[in-house]
Amino acid sequence: MEEENNRTETSIKTSPHRERICKCGCEESFIPKRRDQVYKNSRHANYAYNHGKRKQKTHGQKTAENQLRKNDKILEKYYNFFKKELAIVFSLNLVSDGFNHSFYIGNESKEGFMYSKSYNYLFYEYEKNGRKLTRIIKQKNKVYVKR
Repeated sequence: MEEENNRTETSIKTSPHRERICKCGCEESFIPKRRDQVYKNSRHANYAYNHGKRKQKTHGQKTAENQLRKNDKILEKYYNFFKKELAIVFSLNLVSDGFNHSFYIGNESKEGFMYSKSYNYLFYEYEKNGRKLTRIIKQKNKVYVKR
């Protein structure tokens, strides 16, 4: 019985590969089963992917979606304040609340104006008497539905 235990211990220690440190960031050492194995096991590989490559891929996408959501909330705030079909607001007020005119999901021509689309609202920026104004109307066919 002792001979079997000794054999298994020695067979584990006599791997052709040297001991390595896991690349996921856990700093655990392991003896690889293959020459190209860099993670201790599949859990460590998944952790490294989800907290490394994947996080980097979706960072720009999350930033854009956050700004689109913020824009939609600001448009909703001003639209609900006027309680009409059409709201006309100073663009400076929108920008001071964090609105960014360069983030929108599409364009739509309506009433002779080329509106930019937010999730639930359409907005159009124009200049009148040297002041920048923004027209806000609510979309009939919502792209985004709040839950």
